[in-house]
Amino acid sequence: MELPNIHFEDFPIEFKQINPEDFPNFHTTEKIIISPDSNGYIKTPLTSHIKLHDKNTVVINAGVGQGKTTAIIDVVKQYYTNTDYVVFLASPFVSLVEQYYKDILEKEIPERDVFRYEVLGNEEAADFWHKRVHIVTANCLLGNPGEDAFINSSIKRYYINRLVKYCEKHGKKVVFIYDEIHDAIHNFKEKYIFNLWKWRNVILKNYIISATYNEASKVVIEYLAELTDDKIQIIESERIRFPEKQSELFLHYNNEQFYTYDDKTITELVKELIYLGKNIDILSYSKTLADNIIKNKDSGIGKELYSKYDKINNCTSELVLNQRNDRAIPQNRYNSSLCNVGTNFKTGVSIKKENHAYVIILPPRGAKMLFKNNYGIFSGGINSIIQALARQRVKGEIHLILPKPKDFDFESLHFEEVEKTEEFKEFYTSVMDIQEVEYKVKYLTLSSQNELLSTFYEKEIKENIKQEIDFVKTLDRSSKARLDFPEYRLFKLDEGEAVLAKKYDFFGNDLSSYITYCAITNQFINCKLVSGNRMPTIIFKYGEIQKGLKEYCNNYYFKDDRRMHIYYFYNDAQFYNIFRDDLFNNFQLIFQTSSGQKLPLKKNGTASHNKYFELQLLSFVQHFGYPNNPVNKYKYFKDGELYDGLYDRSQYFLEGLAHAERINIDDVQDNPLATRRLKAFKFLSFLRQQIISSQQTITTAQQGTFQFVLNKPDADFIPQDRIEEFREMLKHFLEEDEMLSKYDFKDRFVKKEESKQIESLYSIIIADFYKTENYKESTGARRNGKKILIVRPIPNHTEVVNYISLPDYDYETLPETFFEVNALSEEEIRNITEQVRRN
Repeated sequence: MELPNIHFEDFPIEFKQINPEDFPNFHTTEKIIISPDSNGYIKTPLTSHIKLHDKNTVVINAGVGQGKTTAIIDVVKQYYTNTDYVVFLASPFVSLVEQYYKDILEKEIPERDVFRYEVLGNEEAADFWHKRVHIVTANCLLGNPGEDAFINSSIKRYYINRLVKYCEKHGKKVVFIYDEIHDAIHNFKEKYIFNLWKWRNVILKNYIISATYNEASKVVIEYLAELTDDKIQIIESERIRFPEKQSELFLHYNNEQFYTYDDKTITELVKELIYLGKNIDILSYSKTLADNIIKNKDSGIGKELYSKYDKINNCTSELVLNQRNDRAIPQNRYNSSLCNVGTNFKTGVSIKKENHAYVIILPPRGAKMLFKNNYGIFSGGINSIIQALARQRVKGEIHLILPKPKDFDFESLHFEEVEKTEEFKEFYTSVMDIQEVEYKVKYLTLSSQNELLSTFYEKEIKENIKQEIDFVKTLDRSSKARLDFPEYRLFKLDEGEAVLAKKYDFFGNDLSSYITYCAITNQFINCKLVSGNRMPTIIFKYGEIQKGLKEYCNNYYFKDDRRMHIYYFYNDAQFYNIFRDDLFNNFQLIFQTSSGQKLPLKKNGTASHNKYFELQLLSFVQHFGYPNNPVNKYKYFKDGELYDGLYDRSQYFLEGLAHAERINIDDVQDNPLATRRLKAFKFLSFLRQQIISSQQTITTAQQGTFQFVLNKPDADFIPQDRIEEFREMLKHFLEEDEMLSKYDFKDRFVKKEESKQIESLYSIIIADFYKTENYKESTGARRNGKKILIVRPIPNHTEVVNYISLPDYDYETLPETFFEVNALSEEEIRNITEQVRRN
């Protein structure tokens, strides 16, 4: 299927805009729109619009990977050159402090003038108040003690209070930079905002930076702008794609209820990536899953990773009951020199590995609960997806493991061209979950979020208790505890993102639908869809092809009840073709030679290893479908174990004759190909009988009596009135018989005159239908011929595969009712499956 995103090459990238009208009670200048330079970065245009010494709050809304953090580090350097300034760079995570520290030192700011938040409580921070650049966390500035503490530590309070007094006493101007503000919003609760007012006498400027703003961040902007005389400047960069920098995006739809450390789809993907020599990192939605992958070294995903890496870096939280032991600096950070598996590099990390494959395991189907989604690090909704994808900073591969998306309300799309809607619908329908849903996913614009939240707040929350709210307002409660219903902006700050992510499929409740929409319409800046479902790899080892094919059937093919119906209601020829197509179309097949060399298996490939595999595939359909055939028992089994036997040309012809003898031409006259095929095998049967009739009995003193045939056919081998049948038979075998093309046959006839073709066919029939040895008469004409040792019998048609009959219907056009009418019961399917596996 052609990927639909080619129809959306110039489709605009939608992002959460920040506009002056969002802040009607503040002084906002006209929004400044900047464009990335030819390399995709915004440093020069951004810094040209910043007025370092004006008192205001600067909101920088720039796309992922546009170099906004690099630009802001340059701003830090400019402030550092003036001793009147103290700069705070606030990170959402402790894990990012070290990276900011390294970036700042690279700007030749002396280490003695830089304070790192991590040393608080771990080492003496001598005269920290003299340092002019402070790298801290947002929760430190706001005094957020975390989930389980009541107040932040005394040393953090001392640190803040001491600095405030120092700056006031020495007339310092303080600049605050809040990078990645989307991950720090939870700190800006009403009760914590008062800590920022400690700086009211010295604050000059706030810089607020993000690629993924949301409705809650607007409230944060207001809180911070109030400290800079209500002045706001908005600088927004255009979202522009640079194809040469985009990674390849692969969507692996995996509809398992839950993902485990030995999930077959993920394991096969990792195995394939290792085979391709990729450098791998795995971001998991779940800490438990990440831990299980790492600790299970002998099976599943972990086994594959440890086959390549000596060590796996565990990037999950070290907190126990929300506490870090011994106040140690966290060690579980992303390490660019290792294979990383974990949860804590969804944001703030730049992955720049060459030949890199970035695997992101999203929440499975079972993570969606009725009241609360167990989405782990992706609980925040769609912005968490954008941030996670953005970690890949150089061209590579991004592989998303995700459940199939819900059914989509295609009427909600607003594409101008009908063609776009049709292309979107065709692809989306091909990957979506076919399970019926009460409500389909609706496309929603990012600009509609405020209206949706406001309506929900007013109509569904507040309306229910509006009379009670109004009544309480009439009471004199001056001596009682405050009882004010939270205003809309506080609701939006505290609960807005959670409501959007849980209530609306497109904003996070069904992450797969949002991801699929964005992949189709090219919404991701740093990656572009190249595969709707990357083919997993299956490796077939020389001598163990039959074992591998049986394992494929048990683990993949017959897990689908529809395929069970195909197997039991179709004839062998059609089943073989569908089975073979399934293998080559849905998997990357690898042939491992006896020496361990791995070679690709190609559909209709001509290499010797390809032909060997194709013959084993024919063998498998034979013994798998007809386990009671006595020939199969000794040909494909040894000591009860499957091994690679050979389904040779002789077996193919003899089994064809077994079925051709019992089928009447009139029964297939409506199918031209089936008619030609049946006629070809019936004429082959006639020629076999011609040779049997030409056998001569010879008696010698040395060898006794035996049957003898000449090396070359008699003149009447093919009667003149049947020569046209010979031509039609040969044409079918050479041009239409795909199975016969896998054997040594065609080359025996091409570019030969008809008399030589007849001789070649005569030799083939003798070779395939007899076991012989050379014999030359010692007297008389001294003719050359063959002594017949064994006449290979035509087998019982009930015990051999039927490659002759062709169906009089097309599987692709069968109505769904066919499978309902002919459906096996669950018990019948279980019994048949168990029988197949035992055999």
